[in-house]
Amino acid sequence: MTWQLTPLQCFFIAIVAFGVIGFQRGWRREVISLAFTLTGILFLIFGSVGLSAFVYYKLPHAIATLMSGAQSTQSTPNLTADDPKVAITTSIAFLTFIALGYLVSSKVMPRATLAPDRLWGIIPGIVSGYAILTFFTNALSKASLFQLNVNTPTQSLIGSYLLVVFIIIVVVVILA
Repeated sequence: MTWQLTPLQCFFIAIVAFGVIGFQRGWRREVISLAFTLTGILFLIFGSVGLSAFVYYKLPHAIATLMSGAQSTQSTPNLTADDPKVAITTSIAFLTFIALGYLVSSKVMPRATLAPDRLWGIIPGIVSGYAILTFFTNALSKASLFQLNVNTPTQSLIGSYLLVVFIIIVVVVILA
């Protein structure tokens, strides 16, 4: 007998995992990491192509100019959102935002000790997991860098899961 997970089931498992992480870390730490995650999403939605152009073309050009002392008039090629370079820099920058959020929140806020602190941590954990999964699903589906042999959930399918996330939040509020 073969047991295959659908994209919706994988999405649900990932959301539950983020909720468990939020429960372990507490609401104070999770709110800070959620702020970093949402800041990264906002920055990369509007600036991923510009960031890629900076990393791949402008930064090497500036370093070459500083090293040689001669300024070249080389033009910067245009990048599009489906370029693999954009997918690489977007993924690395987003993972950097997430890691920075977790590091800062671990250093700034104390460990959660009370049960309500832990229960309230489920909510920002689920919201950040939802945001991370939605961003990666949307960002990596544009790129032609690689092809996953897994069906990622569509945006409408992810949007239909907002009701489940809302129900979980209501249960947490009642328990806390």
